[in-house]
Amino acid sequence: MKKNFVFFVMSIICLDVWSQAKLKTQCKFGFELGLGMHSITGSLVKTHPKIDMMGGMWLQIKMSKSWTMQSELTYSKKGTGGYYTDHPNYGDYWLGLTYFEVPILFQYHKKNVYFEFGPGLAAFIKAGEVLTGGSLPYQSDLYPFSKKDFSFNLGAGYVFNEKWRVGLRLTHSLLPVRKQLPGTSQPGYNRGIVLSVSRQISLKTSRTKQSQVIE
Repeated sequence: MKKNFVFFVMSIICLDVWSQAKLKTQCKFGFELGLGMHSITGSLVKTHPKIDMMGGMWLQIKMSKSWTMQSELTYSKKGTGGYYTDHPNYGDYWLGLTYFEVPILFQYHKKNVYFEFGPGLAAFIKAGEVLTGGSLPYQSDLYPFSKKDFSFNLGAGYVFNEKWRVGLRLTHSLLPVRKQLPGTSQPGYNRGIVLSVSRQISLKTSRTKQSQVIE
């Protein structure tokens, strides 16, 4: 299922690139790397934000003078932190959730600043949990994690030049990633903030160089 999900997304991106080239619509492509701070609601114990890396690629299509639409394929880790292997404390809880994520963002540009919003769909890959001082407060087979995470994203960024930009994004699950546990007030929702750096790759320049070599 995970392989099919990635293949489906990559097929859409490749088809999109091909169609934009045919229609001669302005299109940009690049990679991004970021640092996220995440947490999850509905835990039985006190938790702390989990800090982890994310990375992936993006495809941006110009819709008008001020608006663009951007689709991404990222590898991201969410969950919650607070477990220290050197000197763990009783009740420390750590949860790691790994996803392949596809945000679809609408971006408004004003000079070198942009604002963005849109949904995101993520495919669950794996989970890891640690609770210090006892067994886990639930059974994973009775309270499994959802195979997908549907979220909403809101962010802003700054464009330094044609190649480099930096962005800050808030994300929150719209649907629970785990049903409500006994003794908690709400189901589990992923939420976090991500700071990322993006690098645009010039496909036009590469095609021009290839044409020159052939000639």
